[in-house]
Order: sequence, then C-alpha cells, then structure tokens
Amino acid sequence: MRKTQIAMTGVSAFLIALGGCHKKPGGQVVAVINGEEITQQELNTELRNAHVPDSVDRKKVMPLLLQRVIERTLLDQLATKDGLDKTPAFLDEERAMHDNLLATDYAAKVSKTITMPDPAVVDAYIAQNPTVFGARKRYTLAQIVFPQPSDPALIKKLEPVHTLDAIAAVLSAAQVPFVRGVGKLDTAAVPAVIANKIAGLPAGEPFLLPDNGRIVASVVQSVEAVPMPADQARPAATNLLRQKALSDALRQKVDAARASATISYAPGFAPPPGAAPTPTPAAH
Repeated sequence: MRKTQIAMTGVSAFLIALGGCHKKPGGQVVAVINGEEITQQELNTELRNAHVPDSVDRKKVMPLLLQRVIERTLLDQLATKDGLDKTPAFLDEERAMHDNLLATDYAAKVSKTITMPDPAVVDAYIAQNPTVFGARKRYTLAQIVFPQPSDPALIKKLEPVHTLDAIAAVLSAAQVPFVRGVGKLDTAAVPAVIANKIAGLPAGEPFLLPDNGRIVASVVQSVEAVPMPADQARPAATNLLRQKALSDALRQKVDAARASATISYAPGFAPPPGAAPTPTPAAH
C-alpha cells in the first residue's frame, strides 16, 4: 500500500512540474515568459511607477508597459542563468532594497495615523517661519566647492577670510582641489537660522555650508523675493507639519525598538557617545 502511495506522489509531482512548463495567460496572468508569470497586479505597479498622465488612455499604454516588463524579465532570466543572483554583491544590494522597501512601507503605514494639524497651529507655523512663506527669497550664488577636509585646521584658516578669491588662495596653498560655479538657494529649503544668517551678511561676505561630503563656499550675487501665495501657504504648511509629526513618530518608534534590541558591534564600529540619531525613513 505504501509503495502505491509513493508512486502516486511521484506521478503527481511530475504532472505538477509538467503543468508549470505549459502555463498560459488568462485571468490575472497577462503574459508567461519561459514559464514565469506576469500578473495584472505587476503591470499595474509598472503603470504607477511610469507616472502616466491622466489624459493618456491606459488601455493603449498597458501593452507597451508589458513589453518593458517582458524585456526586464528576460534580462533577469539571463542574469540568473549566469548565476549573478548568487553573487555577494547582488545579495547585499537585494537585502538593502528589501530593507528600504519595508522601511518605506512602514513609514507609509505610520503616516496614516498622523492627524491633520489644527488651523490655528498651521497659522502659527506660517507666522513663525517667514523665510519659508511670506519672506521667502531665492539667491543666485557664486560658489567654490571642495571636498570636506580631513584636517579641521583648514576650516579654521577659512574663518577670517572675507572673499571667494581669498578662499581659493587658502585652498590652493593647502593643495585642496576645488571648482568654481554658480548655484541657487531657496530660503524655503534651508533652516530659518541659516536663511536669517545669510540675510544678515555684509555684501560679498562668503558663507560655508556642508553638502554630502563637500563644503560649498558661497557669495550672494543677486536676490529675488518669491513670497509663497497665501492660497499655497496653508496647504504647504499643513504638509510640512504632517511630515514633521511623521518624522517624530518614527523617531520615537525607532528609539523604543533600539532600547529593547540587542545590538553588538565589531571593534571600531560602535557609535561615539552622544552621536546624533540617524534619520528615519519618510513615506512617499
């Protein structure tokens, strides 16, 4: 009796495998590529990511998007055939993408619990942040960009300097490479303390700001007043307040999770005492 059961199990497995080789489109399956199904849900995700304008007929776009998915799937299959999905580099990137996606989805979930701020709170926020709203300005800047120096003494040498040319001279003497250029700065995009500091500088006085491993030295060339219209200020302030509330909520959750977690570090990788917390992911 047991031999019969084993034999039937083997036949069933064979039939299932055979059926997998002859999958056909239908229902929620819009295409099959070498036995790999592409579903309507996957195609809908492709449509969302393509940001197709509302005026475009979705029925005409879908077949074109499906061809994009098919080509990507064929490349994936070729890469898998070559074993690229087993390389350490791929596995590291796959884990990073997995973690980032989950973190973003969790932030989106938490964002649904954030309530709309009271109108009085919104009005107070607008009044307290004039450089973002009524007193918003846009600067055109002459700039020098150079790598973040490893020696803090170099930054000290730049503190008494009052022109971009003098900054260039200090950098040249220290053999620090730099490039000159022209940039823009919107006071709505920087903290109020920085915007106010820039507004209070004497004409031609440079200021330094960090930028992703670089230092940007800037001098104001021109300034344009670009106050935010009143009908845009309230929605913008509401969104900024909700984003701050979301960031605070995520920070509390991460801090609570960190407090109860067991975390061990290899030598040299522990954060220094009093280190600032890492930014929390934001929902998109």
